[in-house]
Amino acid sequence: MPLILPAPLDFPTKHLPLTEDFQYVGQDERSYKDRLELSHRRAKAIVKAHNPQINDILFCSEKFWNAHIDPINTFDGAAVGLWTLQVNLAGGTLAAFIPSRPDLARLWKKVSNFEVSIHFLLTELGHGLDARSLETTAKHIPGKGFDLHTPNENAAKFMPASLPAGNMPRVAIVMAKLEINGKNHGIRPFLVPFNDGNVMCTGITSRPLPTPLGNKPMGYCITSFDHVQLPLSALLGELEPTINPRIHFLSEIWRIGIGSVCLTSAVIPSLKVAAYITAQYSRRRMISDPRGGMVPIISFRTQQAPILYALVQAIVLEAFFKDIRQYFTDRSLDNITQRNAFSTIFKAIAIAHWRKTSMNLADRCGAQGLFQHNEIVALQMDVRGVTIAEGDILVLSIRLASELTLNRYQVNPPKDPNSLLARHEGGLLEDMMKKLAQLKGRHRSEEFNKRLLGRSVPLVEAIGHRMAYEAAKAAGVDPLVLRLYEVEALLQDMSWYSERGLATKETTLEAEEECLTALYENLDQLLEHTGVKPYVFAPIVSEEAWKKFMGTLPVLQGNASVNILDPVVEASDKKSVVPRSKL
Repeated sequence: MPLILPAPLDFPTKHLPLTEDFQYVGQDERSYKDRLELSHRRAKAIVKAHNPQINDILFCSEKFWNAHIDPINTFDGAAVGLWTLQVNLAGGTLAAFIPSRPDLARLWKKVSNFEVSIHFLLTELGHGLDARSLETTAKHIPGKGFDLHTPNENAAKFMPASLPAGNMPRVAIVMAKLEINGKNHGIRPFLVPFNDGNVMCTGITSRPLPTPLGNKPMGYCITSFDHVQLPLSALLGELEPTINPRIHFLSEIWRIGIGSVCLTSAVIPSLKVAAYITAQYSRRRMISDPRGGMVPIISFRTQQAPILYALVQAIVLEAFFKDIRQYFTDRSLDNITQRNAFSTIFKAIAIAHWRKTSMNLADRCGAQGLFQHNEIVALQMDVRGVTIAEGDILVLSIRLASELTLNRYQVNPPKDPNSLLARHEGGLLEDMMKKLAQLKGRHRSEEFNKRLLGRSVPLVEAIGHRMAYEAAKAAGVDPLVLRLYEVEALLQDMSWYSERGLATKETTLEAEEECLTALYENLDQLLEHTGVKPYVFAPIVSEEAWKKFMGTLPVLQGNASVNILDPVVEASDKKSVVPRSKL
């Protein structure tokens, strides 16, 4: 019987893999500069295909969200980073000022057309996630503008690309401390031109970093400013904010929470692509059976399980992703805590699923899973960057778990408090609250550090499992898919359920076996539902693709003759053969 699944999305990029820029090159010998510019062209092509308008960006429309789970994003992680900066973090920050700043309309048009590359510089080398401690200063010069300066090496901006690339001018929104008459007026955004596409602007130093291992080049840099003179119009916002500096800072970086969800959502198409590749390879790969015949390795449960888990996770995560969008549709500070909580929860479970499942899928492709041209390991490296982008999962989870334990606020309560996942979530939170009470509420103590910090990620993941399950159920996802997702969550902390008599390992494994058997019968439907076939270039998916790939590899032949063994002669007693060199 066919499964009940949400209607698949239809993406406008289906034709892009057929163009030259989206063709896979088997033996890529292009220079760093050429590959960097290729990623820029790909980023521009993706944005052009989805064509988001300013209201799509400001109010996070369905078009805006869907662009982030487009399977085209699995092709080039650097291109994804570039276009999400353009549309969300930097572009979205700029877009919020357009209604009150008509003078920015011309720049916005160039940004939206990808005629100018725009970036966002917040994090500093010596401060990491402690963004409120950044040291870059912008001193107000009455009647003239601002003096933007990096006071020391630790204050240099870390990672965002600032070097000339992509054959287009580059500008950035730089977060810096506004100083007026020697007084700190809080961290504010400044619009800064970086280069004209070929030459850096006066006073700005860009030091390109090596490309992260396994990634496509995006042009990461360490950027510093030497008394860069900016006009008064460079400040985005008012000189005197009407709210306190902390709240104002949070309001200026409102797109970071959105960016965290958007970037993390790349896990959804990545799971689909990795599962599709592994499934198709497993159907092709044959081994002999005890009767002397040949069977595909997909016939083994150990091959089926990670594929089915990946497909189930993608379906449930997509439902969760669609469900939490409603909390990110405006800039209001009223629900900023809730938005940050949702972005942390979504990121925690999505990355946890990906880390485990993608490794299993790559392993199930054997030696073929090691190669970048078969996509899975390349996707692993791209998603690896997502784990720390817009905030490291561990740090975010510690912050969220601590605030929940201190009862400063609550996330959405379970729709069914008696469900297994809801009871698990509540039990973990209750245990942490009891431990905190024993510490007399000292959440910054050494004992809290030793006894409770390590429980933060499991608590956040438990909340995420429950919320994702509920979102998928509300979306009408088939009960078989829901049951396997629940089973995986149970197996992740089986001892907790066993200790409380809620489930045993044996019964849970039996439920897993039943779900996998039933879902495997619908594997074709599940693979078709992903919609990723037009976006897959891994040569191991078919004989035709493999032969084509083999044709791209260089062929080395020759007529050399090498003797690697010593000549031998027979010994006189005819009983042994002795190398001539020993006689």
